Amino acid sequence: MSEILKVKYDNTPEEINAAYRAFQNKYTLRRKIIYTIVYIIVIVLAADLIIKNPTNPAGYFAGGLGVGILIFNWIKPVIIEKKMMRSLSELGTDETYEMRLYDDRIEIETDIMPEDIETEVVAITTSGVVKVEEGSEAAKEIEEHPELVRDDTEKVEKTVYKLAETEICMGEGKDVIFVFVNRSYIHAVPRRCLSDSEYLNFKAYFEDKSLT
Repeated sequence: MSEILKVKYDNTPEEINAAYRAFQNKYTLRRKIIYTIVYIIVIVLAADLIIKNPTNPAGYFAGGLGVGILIFNWIKPVIIEKKMMRSLSELGTDETYEMRLYDDRIEIETDIMPEDIETEVVAITTSGVVKVEEGSEAAKEIEEHPELVRDDTEKVEKTVYKLAETEICMGEGKDVIFVFVNRSYIHAVPRRCLSDSEYLNFKAYFEDKSLT
């Protein structure tokens, strides 16, 4: 089927962080609230048990366990978020994406190209693999025929989501459109990377397919 829309984008660390929070709020917040209510009840029952029988260790154990799990339930996502942001600040975000929307599927190509990678041009000769020096006859020939050079520094990964087999849902933040996939993945398409028409067509695609 023919392509409906193609958008190219990248993500800043802040946009990745916004996607993480959006995913947490959509799929884990309700569960966290339910767990919080359950463990608050456990803590209240444990406190009642301690008041009625201060020498019974079961009350202290249940209360301590309830408080510990309750704190961990809310602190763990914060710890993961801080670690993620620290890693992003250290490693950078060099990936660029191209999302293609079709009537029956969504394709995403990820271009990974490290900014600090060093490359050199080499030639395969009877003496083996040798570096092509600037100003040499080989360098002049390559300048005249650039197709002789093969660039292996860029890595492209392609992901295909078939709409009939995939649970997809679109959401929207302040400056980013989120595409949730199978309750496991999220793609963040920044508003800054879309023209006004692309933005409207992008949203219309998901709305027309009831994927919002």
